[in-house]
Amino acid sequence: MLQRPPRKQTVGPRDEEQVSSLVFHLGRELRTALDRRLTSHGLTSQQAALLLLSRLLHEPNPIKMAERLGTDAAGMTRLIDRLEKKQLIFRKVDPDDRRSIVVVLGPKSKHVLPRLIPEFKNVEEGLLDGFSKPEVEQLSLMLRRLLKNTRSLST
Repeated sequence: MLQRPPRKQTVGPRDEEQVSSLVFHLGRELRTALDRRLTSHGLTSQQAALLLLSRLLHEPNPIKMAERLGTDAAGMTRLIDRLEKKQLIFRKVDPDDRRSIVVVLGPKSKHVLPRLIPEFKNVEEGLLDGFSKPEVEQLSLMLRRLLKNTRSLST
């Protein structure tokens, strides 16, 4: 007896609305939780993420960081301006391309950065409380697919 291949299940419009609404609400709640924890450091979650990215990336170019921070060129300029005023970062002309800049951590950042990582880790642990390792791995894969799908919506 021939078996048919399983039908690809499609998501109906009501399900899509529910998922997108949940993802949107989750993002807002997550940012709020981070912002509350980072207030004592005088930073927003986006400012703290810029500092951490500046530390992690080989060439912390604002244009490349903007997408990861969920902002545009104007938003990046404002973020960098605010962190420069706090002397946490400064702009440096990229020696390979004098038209662009890179973000360099300022001297005050070495006192702030070690305190930011635990704040992000605590929020991450709280977010995933009660999930098994396989569930977290599956969730991560699904969220990456959602992100990819979302990016294709704007093209």
